Amino acid sequence: MRGMTDHLTFGKRVKFYRQRRKLPQWQLGALLGRSEDWVYRVETDRIPVNNVKMLMDLADALRVHLEDLRGTPTLLEDHGNHKASVPAIRAALMQSRRLSGSLFDDREPPRLERLAAEVDRAWSLFQSSEYAQLAVALPSLLADARLATHSYESGIEKAQAFRWFALTQHVSAVYLRKLGETDLALNAIDQGDIAASETEDPAVILAVLRGVAHVQLGAGLAEEAVRVTVDAVRDLAPDWWKSSPVALSVYGTLHLNGAIAAARMRDRSLAEDVAKEMLKKAGRAAEELGADGNEMWTSFGPGNVQIHRLATALEFDEVDVDAVVDLAESVKKLTGLPIERRARMRLDVARAYGEADRTDDAVESLKRAYRTAPEQIRAHEFARDLARRLHKRTKRRDVQELAVALGAIK
Repeated sequence: MRGMTDHLTFGKRVKFYRQRRKLPQWQLGALLGRSEDWVYRVETDRIPVNNVKMLMDLADALRVHLEDLRGTPTLLEDHGNHKASVPAIRAALMQSRRLSGSLFDDREPPRLERLAAEVDRAWSLFQSSEYAQLAVALPSLLADARLATHSYESGIEKAQAFRWFALTQHVSAVYLRKLGETDLALNAIDQGDIAASETEDPAVILAVLRGVAHVQLGAGLAEEAVRVTVDAVRDLAPDWWKSSPVALSVYGTLHLNGAIAAARMRDRSLAEDVAKEMLKKAGRAAEELGADGNEMWTSFGPGNVQIHRLATALEFDEVDVDAVVDLAESVKKLTGLPIERRARMRLDVARAYGEADRTDDAVESLKRAYRTAPEQIRAHEFARDLARRLHKRTKRRDVQELAVALGAIK
């Protein structure tokens, strides 16, 4: 199934799956609370569906995975060593040595200091959007981290081994989610969650639970992601989140992810209130922290809270155009962000300008996002959708070239 409709536009993809289900347009519209004309306009690419909640509802109605409806992300070019990266990562995730092939043959247990450095490098590659290098590094890192949990069997060394294993599984999961490999991402974060509990370190446990919610969100499980966020905080000691910059950062970032999840909840009467509460808690942590930082690779601080205010506002069916433009104007001035955050921020700024019909501003922001992290933006359905819309609005040659580069048009 995966990839079979990637050559189609979004609208034609919807039409393909609707016809496969033998649904007339009026019936699909009724399932979604929309008109037959709305379905017709979506299928003919006359209007966009750039709201994740509606995408999830469409996927449910058509009985397909969200990734099938969006189209397979092209995070890695299919040449060189990249083609083999996912099978190699899959093998490294297997707990049975028989399923891991030759990965563990004659492999020496790593020193914990070296393992820590390898994990830091993996997260740095992720935050720099250097996905091809990360793809190459992950299989060996996963093998080293797993071997460490079997080699260090007591005391501080055992806890450290489980710490680095949990955080390795976390970075693997968020990367696999970007690839659209949802099942593998769930496998990785499940193992990471189990390992984190062995550390008895609240910061590691909370960081990995953020990963759990992040992957659930990618799988269209918004309510479950919100529940994980709420339960994670409930289990904390009172005021633990204020105990250190690391604690503030993982607590705050957990709630930023929770805000996006809340905005995608199917119960729209609750979604906005829960999202606001999540952002409020993240904002309190950011105020306590005082400045943007990158503790445990969270990129957390007042700036990231503002970025998520914009991202959350763009999730709702009825976008407050004036509000999202004001937020876009404020966040685009932020500096010092990791490349991955900067690229996503610029994409959301472009989306905000697109909602306001400020075509030239939207084009410039989308171009900046693409220049910042080409692989990341090329793989994002919202970027491709926005590029298609902008191409219809203007005959500028640079817009056509951008749409082609993003795979939005041929």
